Amino acid sequence: MRHAQRGFTLVELMVAMVIGTIIILGAGQLFLTTFQTFQNVDKISRKQENLVFIAQRVTREIRQNGPGRFTLECESEQVQEKDQCTCTVADTDEGNQPLVSFRKDLASDAMASQCEEPVRDLGEPVESNDALYRVALPIENNGESLIFHVAHRAAVLDIENAGNGGNDDNNNGNNGNNGNNGNNGNNGNNGNNGNNGNNGNGNGGNANAGGRGNPNN
Repeated sequence: MRHAQRGFTLVELMVAMVIGTIIILGAGQLFLTTFQTFQNVDKISRKQENLVFIAQRVTREIRQNGPGRFTLECESEQVQEKDQCTCTVADTDEGNQPLVSFRKDLASDAMASQCEEPVRDLGEPVESNDALYRVALPIENNGESLIFHVAHRAAVLDIENAGNGGNDDNNNGNNGNNGNNGNNGNNGNNGNNGNNGNNGNGNGGNANAGGRGNPNN
């Protein structure tokens, strides 16, 4: 007696292939998304590391000694056969030795026009404040600059001392005026005393006049 053997039909195989393809595509998309997210997180982490390192060094130097030690320069270069805009922070006290380099995020069509930046000091003076300096780092997306301000401590103290000296001069002038007012008050009292003296002389004259009248009587 023969037993009939029955396998998968063509429809069942096609359904299984479709389900398997969907699962594979979903897993591939998940892997690609995870990989792209990892790249973006790594890119942001590198930017944060560069920013924190540069900000700490530049901020400490400007607070203690003012600007002029660290410079920034951006130029295009070939990296893995691709054009890339690279910005370098250099230390002038160490013979313009590069301190750190980072990539300036620019599109390919804007590389030639927006990448090149001449050497400039990190720490530009603010017009309205002699003790405040502006630091700009082109580390944001699309080459945008991240800007923060740092104060030179010695300059701040000089400004405060100059202001306190002006206030002391004003206070001394006011005290001098008060002293003059007090002298004027004393002069007024002396005037009153003079009036009293005149009154006394008048009274004495009357008494003498009366005394002379009595003998005649």
